[in-house]
Amino acid sequence: MIDSTIGAASFIIACSHQKSYDCLSRKNDFETAINFASSPEYILLNTSIIILDQAALNQFSLLNWKKACSTAIFIIEHPVDDDECILVPTGILEVFLRSALIKALNHLNIKQQLELSHRDLQHDHEQISRLLDVGQALSAERDHDVLLARILKESRLLACCDAASIFLIDRHAANESHPAPDLVFKLTQNDSIDFHFQEQRFGLDNRSVAGYSALTGEIINLDDVYDLPASSIYQFNASFDQSMNYRTCSMLVIPMRNHQGQVIGVIQFINRKRSISISLSTPDIALRETIGFDQKIIPILQALASQAAVAIENNVLIDRVNLLFDGFVKASVRAIEQRDPTTSGHSFRVAELTCALAETANKCDVGKFQNMHFNNDEMRELRFAALLHDFGKVGVREHILTKAKKLSPEAYGQFIYRIAWEKERISNYYLKQKFLLLKKQQLRSDVEEILTIEEMTKLQRLNDYMQAVAEANEPSLLSEGTFEHLKQIREYIVEDIHGNSRGLIDELEFGALSIKRGSLTTDERLEIESHVSHTIEFLKTIPWTPELSNIPKIAGAHHEKLNGCGYPNGLKNNEIPFGAKIMAVCDIFDALTAKDRPYKAAVPLERALTILQSEVECGHVEPELVTLFTQAKIYQILDIS
Repeated sequence: MIDSTIGAASFIIACSHQKSYDCLSRKNDFETAINFASSPEYILLNTSIIILDQAALNQFSLLNWKKACSTAIFIIEHPVDDDECILVPTGILEVFLRSALIKALNHLNIKQQLELSHRDLQHDHEQISRLLDVGQALSAERDHDVLLARILKESRLLACCDAASIFLIDRHAANESHPAPDLVFKLTQNDSIDFHFQEQRFGLDNRSVAGYSALTGEIINLDDVYDLPASSIYQFNASFDQSMNYRTCSMLVIPMRNHQGQVIGVIQFINRKRSISISLSTPDIALRETIGFDQKIIPILQALASQAAVAIENNVLIDRVNLLFDGFVKASVRAIEQRDPTTSGHSFRVAELTCALAETANKCDVGKFQNMHFNNDEMRELRFAALLHDFGKVGVREHILTKAKKLSPEAYGQFIYRIAWEKERISNYYLKQKFLLLKKQQLRSDVEEILTIEEMTKLQRLNDYMQAVAEANEPSLLSEGTFEHLKQIREYIVEDIHGNSRGLIDELEFGALSIKRGSLTTDERLEIESHVSHTIEFLKTIPWTPELSNIPKIAGAHHEKLNGCGYPNGLKNNEIPFGAKIMAVCDIFDALTAKDRPYKAAVPLERALTILQSEVECGHVEPELVTLFTQAKIYQILDIS
């Protein structure tokens, strides 16, 4: 009798050798099936040993026999050029035949064990390769929700389990009244049932399986959650099973540790299955098809949990950095707008409109928008560019930036003072004239009346001058005849307290008051326009990440025009970034409709849309963007009636 390991195996022996067949059939203690096969066609595919006599080899070559069953071991009577065959000469005693068979069976047993080991190694290699692929995929994922879903999906595939859940520890939730962190039930997946899931928060304690694992850092491996040890601190919450007619059987909870060894959450694996394709649609099926989590799979899932922890930590860190950067950008915009309170909120409104128009363009699949798509990074880049498009105003002198009238408050105040001084001089002059005539007793009533009329005429003239300057000082369109009136005012000579002669307004004041529209002189307008160049230069100094590297280019092109008449670089249509074209439409619209500009009233909605259309006709802005802006009513995100 051969050893029990060999005897227990299921082997098939095929004989073309009658003597061997008779011998084995008469006394078969090998626990094998014995078949007689006179030709290869009678060989079963899973035959283990084939005993061939020379007649069989003469009729059919060894190659033909091997084709019938390539995995079998061959016992032959005469030597052949094949090291794998076992030689048993003709007329050999039965004991030697049995010895050859034992040798063949031992060889087969070793071969099977090697094959099993190879399959195990191949499976381990596949698991490790998959783990590496998963790690790369997780480290590359930046969307936090997608990352969590990917972690659960890959975890379930590796563990071959029906369901899995992920819990994260929120230590920021702790405060004086609630010192313990929260355990946040972030996501769950289940192959067998569909249900609505909503994120939940619990105080972190050791009463639940997940909470216990998160607090202690221990791996919890349960074959049946309904059969917990009496001494266990934690309990299984069966409410989900009861409400969904589900049966949770095996459960494995693995803590996720970051690079510092700190537990940041846990992954809960539920119901390991015999096959991933099985649906545990009823409790009976779950009880029948669910198996426990063996010790072999735990290290693999631990490695995955570690990768998941690092990926989650990185994502959280990136989100916090982004949040911090977002806060810095907003704070910078508010600081810049404090220098120009008249445009407060403009940058935020332009960013809101720009992002809304870009998102609408994303959904449009006609015309220029057909191949135009902003991904998440590009949307973020566009938003920052819109927020920072007027950042360069920090390089513009404040009195020009905030200039609401053509004359500065100081210059206008000095003009009013000169008017008052001249009025006082005129009144004093006529008072002296009347006093001298009175002294000479020559102040008749008719003479006094003439002097009074002259005085009032000159004073009224000064009042008219003051009114004309006040009207010309407004940034509205200069009326006809005002220019000539201003020349008269300039030529009216007055003396200051030092006796120096000068006009009521000087050349600079005359030039400022002569501006036909707006409040800025040519030089002042050039300085205001320079804010775009300052924006480009300032933003270039920031070490933007690759996905935000176009911010200076986009923000610096919002005053460019399609026909090349814009500034600062006179770019034409195809040279202007598409994001800047979107921003240009929104910037013009907000400048027209803003209620906080002291130098102009807000333009009504319909009038603003008409002006936008005129900008299209002048070749300044993208026609399809204006059409989309108007038809989609993008402006409705702002409170504009």
